[in-house]
Amino acid sequence: MSNTLADCREDAVLVTLRVMLEDLVLFHGLKANSDTIFNADDLRAAAKKHEAFLLKHFSVRDGEGQSLEGAMVSRDDSAILDEGVRLEDLMKLIAVYELKLTPAKPKPAFLTFTQNFGGAKSVVPSIMEFMALQTGVWIEKPVQLQPGQPHTVALDWDNPPDQAPQNWRELRKQRAEEFQKRLGITSYSGLYSYIYLTDREVRHEILLPLLTFEKWLPLERANPAFLEVAEQEAARQKITEWFRDRNPVEIDGVPVKPLLQRLQFFGLDIRDFAQNAEPRRVSAYQARLGIILVYPAKAPPNRVRLTWDSFHESAPFLRSVVYDHEKDPTEEFFVRDQPRWEWTREGNPPTAHDFKLTALVLAPKKSSIYFIAAPLLALAVYVGMSRASAPRRIGSALVVGACVLAVVSILNAPTAIPTPKARFVTKHAATLLQNIYRAFDYNEKSDVYDALAHSVAGDLLEELFLKIQSGLRMQEQGGATAHVKRVRITRIALASPVTGARLPVDCTWRVIGTVEHWGHIHTRENEYTARIHLSTAPEDRGRIVAFEVTDEKRVRFETDIRQFEDQ
Repeated sequence: MSNTLADCREDAVLVTLRVMLEDLVLFHGLKANSDTIFNADDLRAAAKKHEAFLLKHFSVRDGEGQSLEGAMVSRDDSAILDEGVRLEDLMKLIAVYELKLTPAKPKPAFLTFTQNFGGAKSVVPSIMEFMALQTGVWIEKPVQLQPGQPHTVALDWDNPPDQAPQNWRELRKQRAEEFQKRLGITSYSGLYSYIYLTDREVRHEILLPLLTFEKWLPLERANPAFLEVAEQEAARQKITEWFRDRNPVEIDGVPVKPLLQRLQFFGLDIRDFAQNAEPRRVSAYQARLGIILVYPAKAPPNRVRLTWDSFHESAPFLRSVVYDHEKDPTEEFFVRDQPRWEWTREGNPPTAHDFKLTALVLAPKKSSIYFIAAPLLALAVYVGMSRASAPRRIGSALVVGACVLAVVSILNAPTAIPTPKARFVTKHAATLLQNIYRAFDYNEKSDVYDALAHSVAGDLLEELFLKIQSGLRMQEQGGATAHVKRVRITRIALASPVTGARLPVDCTWRVIGTVEHWGHIHTRENEYTARIHLSTAPEDRGRIVAFEVTDEKRVRFETDIRQFEDQ
């Protein structure tokens, strides 16, 4: 057992290691005499040799994974008495070492500490009590460093701490600020699990250190300290297959195989999670693996059962945060004796959205002259043909013929199509817009098309599908499609001119969509302005036949955390 204090400065890390004399005996193979006393000269020689041992097996890396150059500053072995040390005193007496490690660049944003004092084949693991400070001020609670398990601390040089929290209120405030700043991911060496329940799917997101995952499945890499982009791609299929065959999920009693939605290798920067990071070389000691597994549901689930069967000494249990639709999150723990979690819907499942509308079909008006001309024509034919003499019948026939041609011309003239009330048209158009975005609640493309067909007619269907889909993608999140929370129409009016069977409508609306991953929510609000044409032709039933976006802008983009009820 050793005790370590690391004071992180702008240009150096000053480390004080307090080592029990028992470690000198164990690591350097010292033997006691027949009176169980260890010779003082042997202990001092071992203390000297231990300098190189510490520099070799205690390492510090910067945010790029590069090791800091270390040097021994001093050694205090005055606890070793000239008459030697008894066996029972080995754990009571301490040798103190001071090291100085220098980063390649000043003010490192991250420092990762690792100890491997016991070695890979140690029977008894060597545990280190570790505490980090920044310029003399402690910045986190003490932790235990297990052999080979890295521990990373983040350093803020723009607003460095000026004093440690003085009471529990200050400590709680500091932790709450860190929780928000790090989007709930407060440990760089922790295993995180998030279970999302929606009416479309069950989604399990897992975030864990690369070295922890390699306890299950080692990955190949040329340099043991780094994983290159090409090696990440090569490992993708291997990792996918490993997860696909483990941790089974049942939806309404039916086993469902997962679809891999995302697999990424993250660095230490929290922005890697908030914004989709491009693939890049990562340090094996600092990399975190992010996996998103989707279990699609054919209908809104009523029952879900998830089993976690992946345990080892570095992950003896799994703590999951469960997000049940829009409710506050809850916790669930998986252990070997209780590896299953079950969820049952409360109440009835939601009813399907009704996309159908009353058809906006307008019958053309008959001209009033039709109602006058038609009876007169019939009367003229009857009188002219029945009472006239033979010579006059010819003249009457010519007159009647002229009347027939005139009336036929009138009857064949274009009939007027009435313009409906503007309020009725705009209400109809607003409902169509809402329906368009609701269509994207479906998983399958064919289902989205079927829903869109209630609002969009003709060749516009494919074009509008691609246009809306593109608008809902959040490029910051790897192209993930946002879930539309709200469509708010801010301005809508019947435009002019109204020509034929088309009604032009000018509209401005805002779409609020969210993508939720890793326990935090990305919310984006976009505003659109467009001229929409509705067709009143019988075959179109008032659906949209033209959709011209004239303006588009982002109103806001923000990231937040869904808090537990007591936070």
